[in-house]
Order: sequence, then C-alpha cells, then structure tokens
Amino acid sequence: MKREVQKLAMRNAHRGHREKNMMKRAVLLFGAGASVEYKAPSTAAITAEIEQQVMADDWMKACGGDTAYQAIKNRLQSYLLRPDDVNFEQIYHCAHELSYSFPHTEGAMNEFRPLLPAFTTLTEPLDARALRALCGKITDVIYSQFSAACDGNPLSLAPLSAFIEKIRRTHVTRIYTTNYDDFILQAAPDLYTGFANVAAAGPQQFELRKFWERSDDASVFYLHGSVHLGFPHPMPQGSEIGDLFWFHARDEARKHARFDGSDVSRMDGTQIMRTSVLTGLDKLSRLQQRPMSHYYAGLAADLMRADIIYVIGSGLTDLHLNSWLHEARSLSPAVPLLFVDYWNGHFLEATAFDAHRKEILLFHELRVHAKGPYDGVRVGEHWTLSPDGMSAIWDNGFQSFLAAQDELDDVLVRLKCKT
Repeated sequence: MKREVQKLAMRNAHRGHREKNMMKRAVLLFGAGASVEYKAPSTAAITAEIEQQVMADDWMKACGGDTAYQAIKNRLQSYLLRPDDVNFEQIYHCAHELSYSFPHTEGAMNEFRPLLPAFTTLTEPLDARALRALCGKITDVIYSQFSAACDGNPLSLAPLSAFIEKIRRTHVTRIYTTNYDDFILQAAPDLYTGFANVAAAGPQQFELRKFWERSDDASVFYLHGSVHLGFPHPMPQGSEIGDLFWFHARDEARKHARFDGSDVSRMDGTQIMRTSVLTGLDKLSRLQQRPMSHYYAGLAADLMRADIIYVIGSGLTDLHLNSWLHEARSLSPAVPLLFVDYWNGHFLEATAFDAHRKEILLFHELRVHAKGPYDGVRVGEHWTLSPDGMSAIWDNGFQSFLAAQDELDDVLVRLKCKT
C-alpha cells in the first residue's frame, strides 16, 4: 500500500511538472510608479527626507557627513541643467565614488589602488570618512522609510491580489520588482522569493539550488533589495561575510539592515559598500552580490522565454534592465509587451509634440512603436495599441489599470501573438 501511494505521488508530481512546462510564461516587471499610489515615498519625497535627516543628525555633523551632502548637492545643482532635478541617487552615487578618490594606503597592491585618482584631483573639502558615513546614512533612511511605508498603505490590495491570481491561472508567473516594499507579497503571500516561504523567527538563507530548480514557480524577486533583507549578526553557521538573509518580520530586518564590514572589490581598484537595498547609479555592479545576482540572471532567462511581458510603473531609468527587455523584444516574433504607466492625458495626445527620455527609451529600447511615424491605435479611453499588434500602452496609472480588467482582456485579444 505504501509503495502504491509513493507511485501515485510520483505520477502526480510528474503530471504537475508537465502541465507547468506546458503553461505560457508571463514576466511582470514592477517599478516605483506601481507603489507610489500605495504611498511608498516618491523620489522627491525620499530626497527631501534624506536631506532633513542628514542635516539634523548629530553624527553627520560630527563626522562631516552634512558638509559632504551639501557640497555634493551644491556642485550638482550648479552643473546640471535643472537644479531641482538633483536627487538622492545622484548624491549617493557621487558620495560613494568620491570616497575612493583619496590616496591609497602606502604599499597597497595594484588591485587595491584606485586608478582614476592618478588622473584627477578632488577640489572639494571632503574626506573619505565623511563620504562613507553619508552613504551609510542615506541607505539607512531609505530602508527605514520604505519599511514604514509598508504599514501605511491606504488602499486595498485586493485588486492587486486578483490581478496576480488572474495571471497565475493561465501563466507561469514571474514577477521582478525594483521596489523595496513588500506590497506584492502582502497581496500574494505564497509567491516564492528565493527563500523558504515560512514565517521563521530567525534569518533565512538564500536557497541557492532551489532557486534554479523552481524556475517555473510563481515568484517575486527583489532586484534592488528588500526591506526584508539584512546582514544577521552574529553570522549564522555556514554563512559567509556579507551574505544577505531574509527576515520574515520587517522590524527585525530593520535591526540588521546595515553592514559595516569589508566592501566588495571592483576591477578598477575601488570597492562597493555592501547594502541590503541598492541605490546610486551603478546598480549593475551591485547586482553581483547574492541573491541579486541570481535574480538578475533569472530575469534574463525569464524574459527570453516569456510569452508576454508587463512593465508596470517603470520610468525606464534602469538601463541594465532595459537591455534585457530590448533583447526579448528583438526576438522574431517579438515577445508581446504591455506598458502600464501614467501620462497627463491620453498617451497619443500627451506625447504628440514632445518626447522625453521615457518615451524615447520606450520607442527605441523596448520597441513599442505606438507613436511617431508608426502612430498608434486608440483602444477605449486609456489604451494605445501599436500598429504591429505586438505592444500596448496603458496611460492612466496602475490602480486605474487594476480596476479595468475587462479592458485589459480586450487588448490581450487584439495582440497578434497568443498570450
């Protein structure tokens, strides 16, 4: 009897695996615009909060972090075309890179001698300690603000939950997000993250082998880190220096958000500070740490195998992600793509006389040819279908999109490739 039960279980497992492999694959890429309506901090809001906290912090004043912040901000405002465009990611990037512009340690081996300082001279009155402290403070504020926002959502997550469930019924659902918040997990708690999906009291280690074995499981992966990631101390047995672990409770993760140990080496002699949330303008280098390196590799694999792609709330500023979207859209036939965002008015009217960076990248990198010489077909109030029938744009924001699933169904029927 026991043997028969085992055989039946094996048959069911094989059947489930076969059915899963026969399902189509949907890749959903979420950006900041998908979380703003849930009251996650905007770029402008988090920039203002960081500045306020840096200037008020006693340690920043003592070590010179406040002076470094102001010096970098002032220089960027005088350099960039529009002073108000200066944001926290630019300031973090400058602070981080400038921290390696000082003389190297005497006797340092070549691989630990930053190369660019041989050609440049820092003119601002800054020092490495102040810059490193500023970088740490910026990531602390980011982490704490986004962690707190996860409890401050004024909207129901039921529409998001229903949308995810709708896709899961017909597709292997692979969600990737650049957001730090956990709204997606709140809406669909059973999604796989690369960590054991149990409410463990302590830190959980990344499942290095299972991550790849579960490539057909419904999942959500945090490309740029999460408010659930941290560096546990003391280090769990079997872990390595700098390993990121998953904490089920956000308040516990917050206690372990910062890492003050060694950095990660880069090939030009500089290093990267380890962080549990990635910021700055060189995210590709930071994606080399586990688990983000596996998330990024998984994104590439999933995009190239996808039957449909949803890009939701993305300003397309992460060029390392655009490159793989471009590859998927370069296939013949191209992978159908739905772009969900917000414009002030209908897409064709809002972009009729002016194309900003997002629209240019949408056209050239994502190959969504829904304006310009190709024009676009207006479908309903807020959809624009590309003339080739391989992409469509929703222009009225994410929450409005979630509330208009009948219109989504209509557009999906119109796409040339079966989805």
